[in-house]
Amino acid sequence: MKNPIIILLILVAFKVNGQGLFFIGEKSFISTEGFNLKSNSDEIFINDLEIKFVKDETNKMIALTTKTKDVNFAGKLIIYLDNGMVITTSRESIFDYVDKFALAIFYLTDDDFSKLKNHNINTIKYSLKNEYGSDGSFGGNFSASNKSKVDFPVIISEFYKN
Repeated sequence: MKNPIIILLILVAFKVNGQGLFFIGEKSFISTEGFNLKSNSDEIFINDLEIKFVKDETNKMIALTTKTKDVNFAGKLIIYLDNGMVITTSRESIFDYVDKFALAIFYLTDDDFSKLKNHNINTIKYSLKNEYGSDGSFGGNFSASNKSKVDFPVIISEFYKN
């Protein structure tokens, strides 16, 4: 009887801290909960974008997930902030496609992180490509916006404070 109680307490502790896990390829990362950005596309096959902030021992990253059909994230990520600044990811990234979901992690530089910590995300622009690197029927360049006005600087500051 003790084991189920201990497991329950551990699960509650993860939920209270607002932390979870993000799985991609053969890796997993500690993450925030997911936040939905509303797609700006009128294409029926483009869904909203879920973002999470993730970390490991030395890196700060942003993770993206969206339901797609036979396309995956590709290239760099462009983040437009409410103050007019633009972040273009320049470090490495990881892409995966599982169960009709495109997954990506984009590593952030210290400068990227500083901007995100002090200014809210307005819109994110991303590319989806098929396995041959072309748009195909369901790929292209798309964007999603923070229409619910999630306060990302507060979330980022809290998540990365340890």
